[in-house]
Amino acid sequence: MNKIDVFDVFFNGFSYTWKHQLLQGVLFILLGIIIVLMPQLLVAMVASFFVVIGLVLIGSAWAMRRVRKQYDGFRSELFEIF
Repeated sequence: MNKIDVFDVFFNGFSYTWKHQLLQGVLFILLGIIIVLMPQLLVAMVASFFVVIGLVLIGSAWAMRRVRKQYDGFRSELFEIF
């Protein structure tokens, strides 16, 4: 029978996390260096971010509007029964 230590189970989860954070740190440093060398890249990144966020917001608003119409139809049918 193997002994399972609580701390081993807890720290096994960190083996992936620190590698992931190390990779993110290196990528952010490289991105920072590239942006310092080419500032127009930052402008393009921010502009594309705003476009993507705008599209996501429009899509979610459209979906909420559709759900609201379905709910209103369901609610009107429900109260017609009573």
